[in-house]
Amino acid sequence: MTAAWRLQWLVVALLVPQGVVALKLVRRSALVDGCGEVPTYPHAKPKNYADAIGKVFNATSKKTESVTFAAGAVIPFECVPGYSTDGSKEGGTTYDVECTEHGYYSPKGVCMAASKCGPVPNITHAAPTGKSSVVGKESRVEFACTEGYSLDGEKVVAGGLGKNLLFELKCVDFTGLYEKFAGACQAYAFMPATEAIKLYTKVYEALFTVTCKGSLKTSFGKGKSPSGLDKVCGTFKDSSSDCQALVGQVKQDFERELQARGTHDAEKNATGQEWYDAKDKNRPGIDEEAHTFCTKLWKLLEMPS
Repeated sequence: MTAAWRLQWLVVALLVPQGVVALKLVRRSALVDGCGEVPTYPHAKPKNYADAIGKVFNATSKKTESVTFAAGAVIPFECVPGYSTDGSKEGGTTYDVECTEHGYYSPKGVCMAASKCGPVPNITHAAPTGKSSVVGKESRVEFACTEGYSLDGEKVVAGGLGKNLLFELKCVDFTGLYEKFAGACQAYAFMPATEAIKLYTKVYEALFTVTCKGSLKTSFGKGKSPSGLDKVCGTFKDSSSDCQALVGQVKQDFERELQARGTHDAEKNATGQEWYDAKDKNRPGIDEEAHTFCTKLWKLLEMPS
């Protein structure tokens, strides 16, 4: 078998609004523009006999060949007796399966065992898988969160046991009703808008503080006050006076620490100590004062003006 004709096995999670079909192996040929042979689904079969035929004799090639379906083809399926597409005894019994342009089949429904509880309930961001079970006298129907959702808001592990994907609802025998779903299918990494805003605010605060401190310390290292300090309060209105007070304070701190650093360096030079070749924890700087200024300035920016 050449590489060109190598068959590819694709694990496809067929998630559709009307239902979820359990993970299924879909086979297609690398040289066939379509989905390959007719698929199979639990408790269902192709409605039309022509679609169900797996092999046909090709009069041109004089060979028996598989019946395949091209992209865009729609195959009607019907449920076997005792099953319906909504789980009720009077429910519909047919649904369509489409061959997508991506080379896999997309079913538009599932077949579920008809229950005395009637149609299965609609669960937000979830759909029935078509699987059911009986525990004691109570029947249960299986659901799965749709693609992008899970029971705990965490990503579903491919090939796992579906612990945060699958759940069951039981048909309560004496009421004839399905139990209420107590959980919820949540989007992966879901974050409420208010929490997202808080997070972004913290990020911007951190970036602002780092940039602000960096500018002040750079200017301090050059021995001069930042030229833009006098323009900082131009965008403030109600808090303008508070901003001016902050600027005035940091200017005083700047000049005081510059003078103290000059005295420190002079004393070191006089004694022959090369303070610039090693870190000197006692060398005056503007780090604490810059942090205080930038933090308080950010708080003023947060205030409505």
